[in-house]
Amino acid sequence: MSADDAFQEWRRHWPVVLPCFLSIMLISTHGYSLGVMIRPLEQEFGWPRAQISAGLLIISVLALFAGPVIGTLVDRFGARRIGLSGILFYCASLAGLSLANSNILSWWGLWFIVALGALTIMPMVWLSVLNGYFFKSRGLVLAIALSGTGLGAAIWPMLANGLVEAQGWRMAYIGMGAIGAMVCFPIAWLLFREHPSHRRSENRAEPDRVSPASSAAKHQMASMRFFKLAAAALLFAVANGTVTQNMVPLLLSEGLSPAKAAATAGLLGIGSIIGRVVGGFLLDRFNGNIVAAVSVILPLITVAILMDMDQSQFLAGVACLVMGFAIGAELDCCAYLTGRHFGIRNFPTLFGTINGLLLFGTGVAPVLANLVFDATRSYDLVLITLIPSFLLIALIFLSLGSYRNLDPETGEEIANLRA
Repeated sequence: MSADDAFQEWRRHWPVVLPCFLSIMLISTHGYSLGVMIRPLEQEFGWPRAQISAGLLIISVLALFAGPVIGTLVDRFGARRIGLSGILFYCASLAGLSLANSNILSWWGLWFIVALGALTIMPMVWLSVLNGYFFKSRGLVLAIALSGTGLGAAIWPMLANGLVEAQGWRMAYIGMGAIGAMVCFPIAWLLFREHPSHRRSENRAEPDRVSPASSAAKHQMASMRFFKLAAAALLFAVANGTVTQNMVPLLLSEGLSPAKAAATAGLLGIGSIIGRVVGGFLLDRFNGNIVAAVSVILPLITVAILMDMDQSQFLAGVACLVMGFAIGAELDCCAYLTGRHFGIRNFPTLFGTINGLLLFGTGVAPVLANLVFDATRSYDLVLITLIPSFLLIALIFLSLGSYRNLDPETGEEIANLRA
């Protein structure tokens, strides 16, 4: 990679990265704030934790089936239209969670609306645009944009806890929705633009474009290589989600106060930002399969600490930093490996599917973990099962094989794809 060429990419196109970063931060709001909300919801309604966290499962199931559909809509109508309207829709739906009543069905129904909003601002929407502007430094730019989830992990638990203590959980949801809309929408409106080569004419009839439903995309999705990448992404999301989505209640169960648990869990975000940037740097210089495999092994350190932290906030902080560093590479590696193994022509559909699986795994994880907790009043069994899980995922990433043959200037494939 030429350093001069990479610098020129950044000099010309850096403004488009900012709205992508902030919008990806926004999509993490519902997940990273839910751990703070579990205790006040338990106290007000008496719901089991598994039922409360089932909201994430609703999002994950919908994303699993709708991820490729959103990719198709982005390809047809453009990421700007989908993303801008999605920011407002998502923030309104987030505020709508304040309307829940004692009937658990009302809670789940409101989460279904949140799920619809979340789909419109999936990371795939923003990354599809960045792929058009950056090639020489694509790994780094994807890492920086995706580090928005790290910032979200750092600020949303503390912000949610502060709002809950000051105004209660209902106003906390309203406040987070309002803040998200006021920060993200104006910047996206001003700076988020698709690359000219990706724009469509009104009749969408360019003959050189391959639709997401094309035979090439279907062939790629049917390949063993894609199956391995999808399986690794799904398992990684489930394994990570059992810890990250439950970090606040997990730390509460270890004896930390709500304020300390929220602040400590925020270190997930700091570690994630570091992991994103370091991971992006490594992806541009080393084999992404190896980078992904190593990042999967790191959470074993976190598991070991959480199983024997003895109410130490310092050790809890180390565990969160290490876990954050590891998850910082999760979506980054999956996005990068999708482009390198399959090209960018059908990236919205292919990564939309991967993104749907990631969201599905993230949604399933806290429900499974809390079912175990409701039955045993402990997360120890969950932590034990993570050890073989992370080792298996690392092996799957290592088995992906060599990269595809891509044009260095356009990022398009030179040769036909084969499994």
